[in-house]
Amino acid sequence: MIRTTLKSALLLPALLVVPLARGEAVATTDSPWRQVSLPAPAGCAFDTPFSFFVRESPAGPAARLLVYFEGGGACWDWVSCSGTFDSSVVPDEVAEYSGIFDFTNSANPFEDFTTVFIPYCTGDVHVGTATRRYGDSTARPLHHNGSRNVRAVLDWVERQGYRPPQVVVAGTSAGSYGALFHFPTIARMFPRSRLALIGDSGVPLLPDYPAILRNWGAEPALTLEVAHREAALAARGGTTALITSDQDVIQSAFYIIARSNQWRTDAYRLLDRLTRTEPGFRSFIVAGSDHQLLPMDQFYRYEAGGMTLRDWVERVVEGLPVTNRRCEACQVE
Repeated sequence: MIRTTLKSALLLPALLVVPLARGEAVATTDSPWRQVSLPAPAGCAFDTPFSFFVRESPAGPAARLLVYFEGGGACWDWVSCSGTFDSSVVPDEVAEYSGIFDFTNSANPFEDFTTVFIPYCTGDVHVGTATRRYGDSTARPLHHNGSRNVRAVLDWVERQGYRPPQVVVAGTSAGSYGALFHFPTIARMFPRSRLALIGDSGVPLLPDYPAILRNWGAEPALTLEVAHREAALAARGGTTALITSDQDVIQSAFYIIARSNQWRTDAYRLLDRLTRTEPGFRSFIVAGSDHQLLPMDQFYRYEAGGMTLRDWVERVVEGLPVTNRRCEACQVE
């Protein structure tokens, strides 16, 4: 079965939709999520309100901290922005996720973390600052507001007086890029914390991504290599990591939308370049076509190179050394 989340599937055009029942991956928690509403300039793509979610650890302000960026595709032209674009935050936003969001599981590496969950409703991998119309002049304006939303969440976080000994920044799919691009800012907020970055199911951006970033009002000169280099410097010796499946169906589909069938080749080339140039960079590649590994039950069962993904992530979280892991079939021709 193809694993994805409802939100990622809905953001694909109709021919590429992979349906998933909302009840298929439901998180159970031992403490409630608190939904925090934010005023303008925070907001979603079509002017619906923006909010985020917090799960406080019993350890209080001194707890370890996870900042997680939700995924959900990308929107950069009429095709990718039409039809079923998800443009709102709902009260049960976190309910479809399990994996690292199952806080009743004692094997969860983030069981005792305070968790800040940043929803995704702007189609711009959390980096946009622009309003666009896709189609003719009658098309409804779409607000690529991701960067403003993240800034508002981080301003709230700063006001809480958190004193985490460790901060992990993670994200899935589009959220993988949001985690990467915002990691240096979060690192500066916590100069005494041990740091780690985990990007899930978001390896290369689309082939023409500088133009797409410019369309979103983001910095087009910020290449992925530069972003990873800046993240590595910000990590202060901590690990920066990417995890993915070998044949990720959603990443491949978005490449096809962008008129390229080279996702797998581009993904491996990027991972190999980062391994050569960034000493603290590591990757973990599992077999199959699953999309989104961290927030699914299968997180505890994925394996590559003789180690489970869960155990590998725990070592990253604990600041222990890890090596690159690839499944036996995960080799570039």
